[in-house]
Amino acid sequence: MADHAPEKIIRDMFAMFTDFGSDLDALTAFMTPDYRQLVDGREMTLADFRAHALALREGLSSLEIEILHLVCEADRAATVHLASATRPSGVRSVIRVVAFYQFRDGRLCLVDELTRVQQGHHGDDALGSLQ
Repeated sequence: MADHAPEKIIRDMFAMFTDFGSDLDALTAFMTPDYRQLVDGREMTLADFRAHALALREGLSSLEIEILHLVCEADRAATVHLASATRPSGVRSVIRVVAFYQFRDGRLCLVDELTRVQQGHHGDDALGSLQ
């Protein structure tokens, strides 16, 4: 895996994740079949991640991700990023995410993240694992 590959994978995956018109199969192609995601202590499988992406597409009008910090080393990476979610009502939430990524064969096999609501309302703390 080239040194720049993890950064490209993360940026491309986020671009597709926030494009609600993108194909879910293409999105999950970034992940290994045994993909695991830990969000604030809750574990999700690849099927759970797919359900999460679908739930966000159904419940939000838009989602933007701004990467504040990104560090890559071999088959690992870490980000600090802001997820800005807008509901159909126009209500906006901003969630700060600190995430660790593990790659295998050019695909994500593990994401371990902690989230904190910076702007929003009750229930926004569950957006990171919404299904």
